[in-house]
Amino acid sequence: MGSAGLAEKCVSIVSWNDMHGQLGPDESYVQTGKLPAGGVVAVADVVADVRATHDATFVLDAGDLFTGPLETTLAEGEPIIAAYNVLGVDAAALGNHEFDFGPVGYGAVIAAPGLDDRAGDKGPRGALLARLAAARFPFLSANLHREGGGAIAWPHHSPSTTVERDGFKVGVVGYTTLETPKTTIKPNVVGLDFATNAGGSIAASIRLLRTQGASPVVLLAHASLEGELPQALDKAAGKGEIDTLLGELGPDLPDLVIAGHRHAWLLGRARGVPIVSTSEHGVGVARSRFCVDPATKKVALASIERRIAVAHDPPRSALGKDVAAVVAPFQAKVAAEAETSVATLAKACFPQRLDGSAFTHAVAVAIREHATDGGALPEKVPVVAVMNSGGVRAPLGPSVVRYRDLFAALPFENAVATCTTTRAGLAKMLSNVLRKASVAERFPFGFAGARLALKRDAKGLLTLEKLTVPGADAETDKVVVAMPDFLLWGGDGFLDGVTCSATTSSQTRLRDAFRTLLARDKTCDGPHPDLTIEVKP
Repeated sequence: MGSAGLAEKCVSIVSWNDMHGQLGPDESYVQTGKLPAGGVVAVADVVADVRATHDATFVLDAGDLFTGPLETTLAEGEPIIAAYNVLGVDAAALGNHEFDFGPVGYGAVIAAPGLDDRAGDKGPRGALLARLAAARFPFLSANLHREGGGAIAWPHHSPSTTVERDGFKVGVVGYTTLETPKTTIKPNVVGLDFATNAGGSIAASIRLLRTQGASPVVLLAHASLEGELPQALDKAAGKGEIDTLLGELGPDLPDLVIAGHRHAWLLGRARGVPIVSTSEHGVGVARSRFCVDPATKKVALASIERRIAVAHDPPRSALGKDVAAVVAPFQAKVAAEAETSVATLAKACFPQRLDGSAFTHAVAVAIREHATDGGALPEKVPVVAVMNSGGVRAPLGPSVVRYRDLFAALPFENAVATCTTTRAGLAKMLSNVLRKASVAERFPFGFAGARLALKRDAKGLLTLEKLTVPGADAETDKVVVAMPDFLLWGGDGFLDGVTCSATTSSQTRLRDAFRTLLARDKTCDGPHPDLTIEVKP
């Protein structure tokens, strides 16, 4: 990221996406040179580099600031807000995981029924509202409204913003993925509408910024595209949410899209508009540079670069040191708890495999053991537990498993819930998962309390051949399905076409249930004990 020539008048927009609470380097290392990378401190060093050039510098985050390592999750996102305030972030898109925390306090996963934002800290968005109030920058989402069309009246929330600096007036419009109600804890978005007239709301915000003289105008979108992502500006992007949205804007297109949500490197054009995103956890940072054309006096895109935010100890820049200092108390506060040993594993536990994973099976066993935490269940009805493999994000061992390792493996704020249905209902749930194309790459769930026989065809797709539920009553045919509350509230389409005659939800997080089981059993590896997969010739 070199400096501009002295005669140029340029603006640099530094951006990233899907920080997910990462304070220090990510657990994974960049392959080239095995360098530790990522985290908000490393990103601060990159921002300092750009500010040291002759460009006016603007700093944007495309959403999902929260939910991640123990230091941030236990504090419900507070360390990231503190870091961004020091770093000088100009705006952030409101991501789906900004809604993960519910009421203020780690003890409460969801708010009591019937409460809304008037309940403050105890309401369904208590933690988010506290983070917004503390931010010195706006969170943007033009497509977010209350059900019925009412405006959102939250502190430091707006559809769009303009930032003026060094003679430039940059306009920024925020967008939150339409998937949000199915990709966060659904009770935390009660009363909110992300979809109605989404394209019209974005277009109106862009028109307003244009009339106010903003240039360039940036769409800061917590959403992405599908399929293989392009990696050069001269490449056309494929289909997906951003492409659909831009198609709805008519002539009101932005000058740049900064995307997120997929945790992936992206550089190309969607409907002719430059689009960029970077890797997760601050490992990647983009610099989009616009310069004034000497002939037309108009602002035009000059270049987009992406780089790895290599972590240094101590940080290279004064800004990096300042950000490190502000997050240090949060790290120190939980250091002892983070390093607490849960168990020592002789073999590694892997979250996703073609033939199933005993890791997700073990989490399902833990869910089954805590099925009554949300309330009494029907007597003499078998309990089958299911765990979506997408909820397990990192392997464990072989080594001492610390409490912080559990947060890396199970980062989401999902709790144990149940649905009382029938064996046919359970079979439908499982078939809903198997129909997804991704099952050709990995077995899509863990389960406990049943036996499954499946077949895999030549394309890798699975079909359910036989489901056995020991202890099921042939007359009532009832089954209690214990699961992450994410699934109960519609996540992954797991309950599509299924009726629950009764449900329960608890405040027992999956990681805490699994922590108890792991400390007792000290293993989660090995073949799935009740799974048979036959490969068709």
